[in-house]
Amino acid sequence: MAQLSRVWVAATVAAVRAQRERAPAARERVAGLAPQAAALGAARAAADDGRRQAGADESLRKAMYLSCWGPS
Repeated sequence: MAQLSRVWVAATVAAVRAQRERAPAARERVAGLAPQAAALGAARAAADDGRRQAGADESLRKAMYLSCWGPS
């Protein structure tokens, strides 16, 4: 049982060390994606604003039509 515990600890330590070695490269990849994500978010926000504006215009058009031509 003690041998199995030692093997488990050794495997865990090896896995942690491997992750520590890979972490800087992963951080660099993530940092490189941040400007792209910000640009994509801005483009989506602009598209959403356009849709909201179109919906507001349509609502105003419908209200004006009904006030002029609707049942009196």
